[in-house]
Amino acid sequence: MTNFTRRHFVLGAAGLAGAAVLTACGGDEPTPADPTQPGTTDPGTPETTPADETSPAVEETSEAPQTVDPIKVGYIADANGTTLITVAEHLGLWEKHGLDAETISFTNGPLQIQALGTGDLDFGYIGFGALWLPMTGQAKVVAIQSRGLADRVIAQPGLTSIEDLRGKRVGVPEGTSGDILLGLALEKAGMSVSDIERLAMDAPTAISAFSSGQIDGAGIWHPHVATIQQQVPDLVEVANSADFADLAFLACQVAAPSITERPEILKKYQAVAKEALTWASENKEELTQLLSDAIDVPVESLSGELEHVQMYSAQEVIDLDADGSIEGFLRGLNQVFVDQEKTPEVVDPATYWLSQEYADA
Repeated sequence: MTNFTRRHFVLGAAGLAGAAVLTACGGDEPTPADPTQPGTTDPGTPETTPADETSPAVEETSEAPQTVDPIKVGYIADANGTTLITVAEHLGLWEKHGLDAETISFTNGPLQIQALGTGDLDFGYIGFGALWLPMTGQAKVVAIQSRGLADRVIAQPGLTSIEDLRGKRVGVPEGTSGDILLGLALEKAGMSVSDIERLAMDAPTAISAFSSGQIDGAGIWHPHVATIQQQVPDLVEVANSADFADLAFLACQVAAPSITERPEILKKYQAVAKEALTWASENKEELTQLLSDAIDVPVESLSGELEHVQMYSAQEVIDLDADGSIEGFLRGLNQVFVDQEKTPEVVDPATYWLSQEYADA
């Protein structure tokens, strides 16, 4: 196996040790790199098989790109979060479109937005829980990747509902999709965050804390739910993304707001995203095996995770955009963020979703 790119880094310091650290951290604090992620020399370093004679053919172009632009691309080492970079490497799409991609592992979306803002990252992947950041002008959405239903609020055995978490210790990675789902579930039950003891922690710490019984509940997502279930097989899912069918929990590729000042690099990246995600939507069985090789997770586990993901092809995104569906999805999520006091108002998606550039790439 070879690494995704010739250069690969894992951002952040070593992860917190187990569940020993349970004090809440502020939303502005970076989340440590995930020590549970598999890798070669650094945690979270995925691997994949390069394209060769047996790989799916990549459409030949008459001329190679005249310039090769180096870029730094963030990802999260789970199935959805690793899909684009895995497929792009497998199909040779970086080279095809004139990009030299350095891939960097993160544990969540907000940390990638922070890295975009400091210039340490050019593109990244976020789940729906971090979409409030583009909505407040901190990033641009450059591709709509998928619609997911992987998030859960889980509780220890013996607790059977959200109401049973009243006054209990609930761990949640700050500003993530698990955080947003927890807020939605509390609201649906007529409760608020003040009714629980909410502890902000990164995903590895939440896994350890729940598995050891030091917290009573968690707002988290697959594949972490499956990991916890190995230690606590009788855990109870008290809230599910599917409980909110009127909302579209979108995962996206993002860039810094200044990406529009680099139109050629933006176009190249969007072209890679369109080809990679279209292939992923049409080759789910092969995608699962590729991801298994890349992040060293059993095929069976990834198959279960991908069951919760609807991957969008480029044409599906263009069609959903044309009929107003994506605008509706984004406005619906924006309203949730207003209700949870993460954004001050519902804004026009055109201020942060680069749909025309995507269609033209």
